[in-house]
Amino acid sequence: MVCATLRHSIPKSIVYCQVHEAKRSLLDFFYTELGKLEQKRLSALLNEDPAIMERRSALAKRLELYRSAQAEIDTVAWSK
Repeated sequence: MVCATLRHSIPKSIVYCQVHEAKRSLLDFFYTELGKLEQKRLSALLNEDPAIMERRSALAKRLELYRSAQAEIDTVAWSK
């Protein structure tokens, strides 16, 4: 009974590992290709409201400003 269970489960686990690796590889490729798309094409794929997209862009810029300000504050604080 144990041998029969192993005989059935080992090939299944091998196939599972192969499928899992193929899925990861395909997702990496998909994300890379998606990242290469320009903003207009990506927004067309997402079918997103332009106002929401503009707000997201503004918030991303604000976040970058906050991070650079934090880095400046840390630089000044550690230099004393």
